Formats: sequence, structure tokens, C-alpha cells
Amino acid sequence: MVRLIVAMNWEKELRRTRDILGIHADISIIGTALDCYRVLQLVVSEQPDIVLIDYCLDNIKGWDLIPVIKRKSPATSIIVISPYDDEDHAWGAMHRGASGYLIREFDMDILASAIHMVHTGGCYVSHRIVGRVLPKFHQYQQHRQEDGSARKNSGHREIISNFSRTEWQIIELIGKGKTTKEVAEILNLKTGTVRNYISRLIHKTGGRSRAQMVFSALSCGLAEF
Repeated sequence: MVRLIVAMNWEKELRRTRDILGIHADISIIGTALDCYRVLQLVVSEQPDIVLIDYCLDNIKGWDLIPVIKRKSPATSIIVISPYDDEDHAWGAMHRGASGYLIREFDMDILASAIHMVHTGGCYVSHRIVGRVLPKFHQYQQHRQEDGSARKNSGHREIISNFSRTEWQIIELIGKGKTTKEVAEILNLKTGTVRNYISRLIHKTGGRSRAQMVFSALSCGLAEF
């Protein structure tokens, strides 16, 4: 069962999302919100599996709440619903710790699929822009090198150079959109073992989500997807 909090800027969208997701027996909406304060209240009290959050919420960018949500509930994943179909906004959300980015004009079946993918350890970006998002990561890597951050990367390299072959394989597979179960099947490991690997990798890379784990590898130039 996926325990979900839905936070939308408009009551009409909130009701629509709640009603349509309500037909999925394995998705339980445990709270809804129309403002930032209520979202954080629910996150603290409920510790949900996923928060589905509007790009703009109560006149505040929803993605600005992402780091706060992750601090209050590190195990909670976040999916951003956005009106913007460009890689800059998708990158901004994922870089802050989101595990999913959906353009608002989506089919509700796609939303349910995204929720299930994120819940099983994957990342989801709307198909319209996913092909433009990965190059953005590489541009970020180049910018970091050009603005004199090489020393920081060098220190980071020392930390993650200790990764095992299996850990690198897991990073690459997660970066390619594989779920925890799919990674386990490909590497002939137990699902629980892969989850433990991912938890350690997130800690090693200093990230807040699986997506940031992958981005850390990309930003240091140590992984190519």
C-alpha cells in the first residue's frame, strides 16, 4: 500500500486528483493540503511514502518545500506536478530532492504509474522532457568544473572512489530508470539487499533521494548514462 499525501494549489484539482486516485486499491491518500503549513503538518504526523505536490502552492514554489520535507521525513519521496515542460524546471525539482516530475497535462493512469515507480525505488520524469533532462545534468557537471569547484569534486571523488563494482552497477541502473525490483533481478540480488545498498549510497553521496544519488555521480563525472 502506498501512503500518499496530495497537495494542490486549487481545490478543484485536489478533488479531481483525489477522486481518480481513489479507484486504485493500492494507493491510500492519507491527507490533502492546499497550503504549505498543512503539508508540513501532515508530513511530520504521517511520515508518508510519497508527497504529490503542486509546483506552485499557496504562492510559494512547491519545490522550495522539497528540502524541508526531506529533513522532516527522509524516507518520503516527492513527485512534483508542474505546468512547465522544460528541462530547467525538471532539473530544479530533481536537484532539490524530488524523485518525480510530471507535466500537469497528464493522463491519470500515467500518474498512478509514476507513483508506483517512485514507490518501488525508481524515478519518473514526463516522457515529453526526459530526453532533455539528462543533458542538463551533464551541463551542470561542466558548469561546476568551469566555476572552480574542481576541488570540491576532487574531495567527493575520494569519498565515492571507494564504491564497489556492485554499487556502481546499482547507481547506473537506477540512473536508467530501473526500479529496486528490476535492479535486484538484473544483478541477481534480493530486493532487500538492493534497498540496503541504495540507503548506503544515498548516505555516501550526501543526497536526500535516489535521484540525487545518481546526480551526485553525474556531477563528479564518474558515471555516464
